[in-house]
Amino acid sequence: MSSKNQVLKYGVAAVLVSIAIIVAVTVTNPLLFPSSNTSSSSTKIAAPSYTFVVMLTDPPTVPAGTTWLNLTYTQVSLHVVYPNGTSIWVPINVSGTVDLFSLVNMSKTVASTTLPLNTTVDRIQFTISTVQAKVNQVVYNVTALSNELIASITNSQKLNQTQGVLFDFLPTLVQIQATNSTGGSVSYFVLVPSSTATIVSSISSDHMKVGTIVKIGEKDNVKLISVKQEVAKKIEVTSSSLTVKGNVTNFSVTLANEGNMDATISGLTLNGVFNDSFTSPVPLMNNAFERGIGREINNLWTEAEHNETIPFRVNGTNLVPFFGIDDVPRVAGPVSSLTIQPGKSVTLSFSGVIQLGLVAEPVAMIRMPVFSIVVTPIPGNAYTIRLTGEGSQTFSVTATAA
Repeated sequence: MSSKNQVLKYGVAAVLVSIAIIVAVTVTNPLLFPSSNTSSSSTKIAAPSYTFVVMLTDPPTVPAGTTWLNLTYTQVSLHVVYPNGTSIWVPINVSGTVDLFSLVNMSKTVASTTLPLNTTVDRIQFTISTVQAKVNQVVYNVTALSNELIASITNSQKLNQTQGVLFDFLPTLVQIQATNSTGGSVSYFVLVPSSTATIVSSISSDHMKVGTIVKIGEKDNVKLISVKQEVAKKIEVTSSSLTVKGNVTNFSVTLANEGNMDATISGLTLNGVFNDSFTSPVPLMNNAFERGIGREINNLWTEAEHNETIPFRVNGTNLVPFFGIDDVPRVAGPVSSLTIQPGKSVTLSFSGVIQLGLVAEPVAMIRMPVFSIVVTPIPGNAYTIRLTGEGSQTFSVTATAA
């Protein structure tokens, strides 16, 4: 046998011995060569994950004399779509208070979490606990028209780097004028929120720290404007009717979702000049003194500033007048919202007496009446409807006499 054949023979033998050793080692210690097909969780390679932050921004609309507007939140939830197509709401248990005045052209990181590669966050839900405002040096408790805001993220994308969502709160602080038992003017406040959300990829180390306030960059400002314009096209007010017969108001609004994603509506406001008057739902007062007090209160009210905005909550397809008054009887309804699917339409309606209840306190053991302020649109006047929820859409309707 030639030396060349001997070399080949011994070389093949060496390779076979090496393979045998590798097989033996693999059998005795399989972790050195993990298999993607194994059922053991200890041998799986963990999928990469990335940080996802939630940032809040807010250009508020407030009455003159407002110096701060504090909002306390209790939870943020993300609607996450996983690579296999399954989806779930993921709650982030965070809480805090923010002065919305501090977020004009700024963003505050309110939550942070970790999500797997190629997941998509397409919606966000923000839960409000309490709101306070300081107006003309007086601190008021504010009632939110809706305590939960849901916004679709129009430019949602698969997660392959550190990302965040910029949640634009867009609140309006509405002042409701009422009166007390002696005819003095009293102010109540309702927070009417709208919202949009956009994905932001330019995340700095400051953005990743919960509680940090950072100036919004020019590119992100452009994104916010673009998202507002796109969301404004999603819900269209196709028609509206507003009629008055005596003290009874009939009001309806038909909405259509012209977008390609679900749209959430939490309520609306009706804005314009209204006719306000005192009534007493109890039997007529039985002596001249009490009747005189009633006339005096009515005269004082006619000189007070009248309401220019009537907020309505959504309860199913019903509109419920809401004044946000906690210490006197009120016309109110449950906190609710309505989701309209793409290509669908819905009609929201109200029929009844819009009234702001007032209880007069007893004076010197004299029975005082139970008053209410009845609010009615004025036939011939134009009113502006502003939707609340995702985006901010408006529509004009003229009141008519039934």
